[in-house]
Amino acid sequence: MIKIGIDLLIGVGITFAASLIFSQVLPRLTKRTKTSFDDFIVSSLGQSIIPLGIVLTLYLIKADLGLSAEFQQGYEIVLRVMLTLVFVRFANRFTARFLKGLARRTGDDELTLLAEALMPLIQAIIWGVGLLIFLQSLGVSMGVIWGLLSAGGIGIGLALKEPAQELFAYLMILLDKPFTVGQFINIGDVWASIEHIGVRSTRLRNLRGEIIVMNNSTLISGIIYNFADMAQRRMIYKIGVAYDTSPDLMEKIPTLIEGIVTAVEHTDFNRCHFTEFADSSLNFELVYYIDTRDYTIALNAQQQINLDILKAFAERGIEIAFPTQTIYLEGDAVLGKAS
Repeated sequence: MIKIGIDLLIGVGITFAASLIFSQVLPRLTKRTKTSFDDFIVSSLGQSIIPLGIVLTLYLIKADLGLSAEFQQGYEIVLRVMLTLVFVRFANRFTARFLKGLARRTGDDELTLLAEALMPLIQAIIWGVGLLIFLQSLGVSMGVIWGLLSAGGIGIGLALKEPAQELFAYLMILLDKPFTVGQFINIGDVWASIEHIGVRSTRLRNLRGEIIVMNNSTLISGIIYNFADMAQRRMIYKIGVAYDTSPDLMEKIPTLIEGIVTAVEHTDFNRCHFTEFADSSLNFELVYYIDTRDYTIALNAQQQINLDILKAFAERGIEIAFPTQTIYLEGDAVLGKAS
């Protein structure tokens, strides 16, 4: 019993001394440095001192307990489990702080998000390595372990196929950056702004204010139109007038439309030409630019131009064409029109 008491005192004394050093002495030294990483290391080690002290104390008194061979083997397994937990937790804290700090120093917010997204996977790998080291310390054959991992990996891989696919799609979004939060995109029939990019899905808000949730894999597998870096919008469409429009009015239409477009704010006229004798109309092609990426402003400008064209045509008796057919039978009589 005296030997056990001495071992207990030694273990408690070492633990107390180490705890005092890491809580009182070393922090004073690390505060003098410019970085906070050494403060974190000292703090993390300080948190591990007491668990390590307990393991050390239990190890010192092991020989004095007089345990049978079976109990002593179980006792050692418990000590190894405790030691593995302490080191794995420290490794996880160290890795998380190191990667996040490294990402922050680059000044890239997307890289910081990537580091945070990868942390669960990295921590799982660290726990796996810790478990393998623990099993190897018990004398378990690594061949058996790898065999079990291979067999289990197939089932786990099939079960996690979809989550893994979404995770890799998320990583591709962060690395390739086809869009970022706040940007306006079009994919398929969806026109919306990016509100949140998650590990599994991305939230968008469409023009009606509705929230749309799309899988990351669906997003990166489609054709994405990103309007964020667009300095101006190019508007191009056709205007068809009726065939009975006089040549004089046809000649004046491009100049008339140019004046209408130029008068609207945020617009830059490019061209307007009589381009086509269509089946039921004489077509003009209008091209102009809107010097904003704001979708609402662009629609307002386009709407104003369209309304002004309608008003100008109505004042001059120019008729907007619509699909018609005039049917002639043999002879001179016109029997009718069908639209």
